[in-house]
Order: sequence, then structure tokens, then C-alpha cells
Amino acid sequence: MEIKIIGTTHLMSKEEIIKIIKEEKPDIIGVELCQTRLNLMVMNPITNQLATGQLESAGLIQKISQTIKEKAEKENLQYGSDMINASKYAIENNIQLELLDRDIMEIQTLMEKIPKEELNYFMQELTKFQEQNLSDSKNIDENKVINELNLKAPISSEILLNSRELYITNKILKLILKYPKKRILIFLGKGHLNSIKKELDLK
Repeated sequence: MEIKIIGTTHLMSKEEIIKIIKEEKPDIIGVELCQTRLNLMVMNPITNQLATGQLESAGLIQKISQTIKEKAEKENLQYGSDMINASKYAIENNIQLELLDRDIMEIQTLMEKIPKEELNYFMQELTKFQEQNLSDSKNIDENKVINELNLKAPISSEILLNSRELYITNKILKLILKYPKKRILIFLGKGHLNSIKKELDLK
């Protein structure tokens, strides 16, 4: 068994993703998606959009995703390009695709119950985010961001990071046990990388 985990910014280009896959020649590709997100982002991307005027009434997760998506488009980038293109490549080239993340609807339901002060924190961060340049995301200190989230929004951190990382780690462990002789290539957001590698005892 050989496993490699690639940490991404969710803005990696299609060319970068395909280059990695061709170099690694995996038997299995794992992505930080659930079936709901695969359907919306890969199979039916036209439905993965909020109509004009819907953003105000949308849930927090939808607001965050839509805000990042719209900002990425303005900068000629594709938000989620890493997971979208890794999934497409796997499907088009008959490579086994494994969905590793918790269902987005479960996450969204949990996030709707966070305390008001945590909701306010996210809305303030979204306002700051709109003033930044996405191309600078490569220079973000993920540990600093995670520490701040743990401090200022501990309940959200448990939902968005800890519980998901445990879920993803368990899914990867099951793949390792089920396919001991196969090459496994995993794409995860950089913020999850160190924690999950530590749990899996990978360097």
C-alpha cells in the first residue's frame, strides 16, 4: 500500500491537479467532498448557485461558499477547482473515486445552531475577506487561522474542523485496510493536513 496526501488551497488549477495525478498514477483518488457536494459541484454545477437576492436568506455555510466563489470568479479563479478537477479526472479515466468528507447538509444544520457571537465573528471575517486578494491565500498561516478559530469560535471549530477531521481520518483508515496493495492519492485542504497526517502517522 502506498498513500500520499496533497494539501491544497481549493484554488489549484486544473493543470496542477492533473499533473499530480499523472505523476502519482493512483489506483484510488480520495477527495474532500461528500455525495451532495459531488452532485452540486461536479455533476450539476449550474445548480450550485444562489439566485440574485437569495444570499441574505441563505445559511452561513451557503453565504461563505457563495462569497468565496464569487470573489474567485472575479479574480479568474475557480473555487473548489482542486476537488472538482480531481473528481472529474477520476470519473473520466475510470479511476476509483472515494468521497471522504461529512455530508454538507449535516454540517450546515449544525452550523445553524452556533451561538450568536460566533455567527457575528464569521460575518466580520467575511467582510474582511472581501477586501483581500485570493491570490495571497498561498501565504496564509493555516495554524494561525485555526488557532484563532479555536479561540473565537470554539463550537464552530468543533463542527468545521475536529469532527470532520475525525470523519475523514476514519474514511482514509478504512481505505488503507480495504486496499492494502493499491496506490491511494488524497486531496485535502491544507488546514486539515497536519492534523490528519498526525492521526494516520504519516510524514
